[in-house]
Amino acid sequence: MKKKLIIVSAAAVVIIGAGCWMLGNPKAQGKVDFSTETVERGDISNSITATGTIEPVTEVEVGTQVSGIIDKIYVDYNSVVKAGEVIAEMDRVTLTNDLQSAKATYDGAKAEYEYQKKLYTRNEKLYQKELISEQDYELALYNYQSAASKFEQSQAAYSKAQRNLSYATITSPINGVVTRPRCR
Repeated sequence: MKKKLIIVSAAAVVIIGAGCWMLGNPKAQGKVDFSTETVERGDISNSITATGTIEPVTEVEVGTQVSGIIDKIYVDYNSVVKAGEVIAEMDRVTLTNDLQSAKATYDGAKAEYEYQKKLYTRNEKLYQKELISEQDYELALYNYQSAASKFEQSQAAYSKAQRNLSYATITSPINGVVTRPRCR
């Protein structure tokens, strides 16, 4: 037991002596380390990490007034678009055919209207001179009014077909980023 006491006492003396030497060394007290570097231009970057769902501030659904097949798409998800930029085009074959058909109907209705107008004007003069019957005059008036009505309808249909063809080009209504379509 005496041997153990001597060993423990010697170890304690060594530990205390080392501690005093380290703390009491005058060269180690008050020493400050500096490092210097030359100044250089460079980029400073920051990064932020967040979790959650990103929602747009303004969301605009883009569509078209007419139905049909999309022929070309010029943008993809997350594409940056400017207002008025073409983002897609529809297949124009059906819309062009509709326009040609409406134009032919319009031309035919216009010709019929002009013919019935001349016929009515002629028959009106004859009726005033009592050279044709009232029944013939009324038939001319009816045919003229009917042709005028069909001509107006064909004008509207032709105008609509022209407008529908213009809807085949789909443009961005605002500056923004293309997002995924909502499922309905």
